[in-house]
Amino acid sequence: MTVLTPAAKMQFFAASGIPLAGGLLYTYAAGTTTPSATYTDSSGGTANSNPIVLDARGEANVWLGAATYKFKLCDSTNTEIWTVDNISAPTSALSPVLSGNVTVASNSSGAALKVTQTGTGAIFVAQNSADPNLIPFIVNASNNVGIQTSAPSAALDVANNGAIWLSNSGVARSIISADGSNSYYSAEGARSIVLKANGTTLFTINTTNATATIPIVLPAIPTTALQAATKSYVDQVLPPGCIMPFAGTSAPTSWVACDGSAIDRTTYAALFAAIGTTWGIGNDTTTFNVPDLRGMFVRGTGTNATGSSSGAAGPAVGAYAADTFASHNHSASSGDYGHSHGATSSSAQFICLGSGGGPGYATGGTYSQGLVGQSTTATGYASIYTTIGNTGSTETKPKNYGVLYIIKT
Repeated sequence: MTVLTPAAKMQFFAASGIPLAGGLLYTYAAGTTTPSATYTDSSGGTANSNPIVLDARGEANVWLGAATYKFKLCDSTNTEIWTVDNISAPTSALSPVLSGNVTVASNSSGAALKVTQTGTGAIFVAQNSADPNLIPFIVNASNNVGIQTSAPSAALDVANNGAIWLSNSGVARSIISADGSNSYYSAEGARSIVLKANGTTLFTINTTNATATIPIVLPAIPTTALQAATKSYVDQVLPPGCIMPFAGTSAPTSWVACDGSAIDRTTYAALFAAIGTTWGIGNDTTTFNVPDLRGMFVRGTGTNATGSSSGAAGPAVGAYAADTFASHNHSASSGDYGHSHGATSSSAQFICLGSGGGPGYATGGTYSQGLVGQSTTATGYASIYTTIGNTGSTETKPKNYGVLYIIKT
């Protein structure tokens, strides 16, 4: 591909068509008669005279600055030929215009392509001809790079909910994106998200869980629904050794059943520190026993000193107390099976009732009403019984439901 070269020098002609030798070119600030400098070369280091005196071919080196100019051309006698206002150097990519496939080849230690902007416009703009304004790539005058935005406000600004891919062979491995509500970082496939500092892994999130080798600072006491609780706070609320009834059939995580089991002193160090061997020494070296509360009711230790309960005493922590009964009375009923007495008399006379209901006596086989005063002696026995009712089972207990007692580890 070839393009037309820009004019290497400015050249002016007289009305007759011959070069304007000795002609004068005045340069002013646009719209004024205030002189404005032009330069002898592209460096802008040396200003031309004003007016510029044209050589024998009517030529001069005229390099413009960033200003906008007014030119006035005169002949060698200083007679005005023309005046043109609002002249400026190109400030956009319109000059030069490259079309087709452009290759910049270099075999040097410097940059293959260097774009220098001395004005206020963008340094570089790549546009889609079908949609040049909505989806450009731009490097603006503040050195910010914009993708799908013509006004980037950061070093890299990806607009329109765009996504940045970190890829390998065209396959996305990590994707950074955002929309109007959220920001996203996605590790594609079965890949972990790993946070490192100075080459040391600090935090890892994989497809199943997250692990950290750095402390994550949590509030001492959580106050909102989204705040996590520290282990210290949980241990304050439910310290190791805390016993609770549980409606399930097996203990949940961080708890064990109160079934008297011998458990490891190292694995359950916090619980061992709390209860020691109070409930059993285990193997006396590496294990200890948890309470065995199967079939048991629990009672507060110590002696009560409050109101009507004053004096009630519970066993020491870990001590067993068998069932007992407080002193009490029972009602009883008595009955007589019937009894009789024997009697002797010196005259063989016996006291009896007469037919009229009054006392009488009999001598031999003869009955005679009346009472004969005789002396007698008597002996006899009585059979008396007492009945006390009984009821109950093999133990004393209130009405109850079964629960699983568990202890915090």
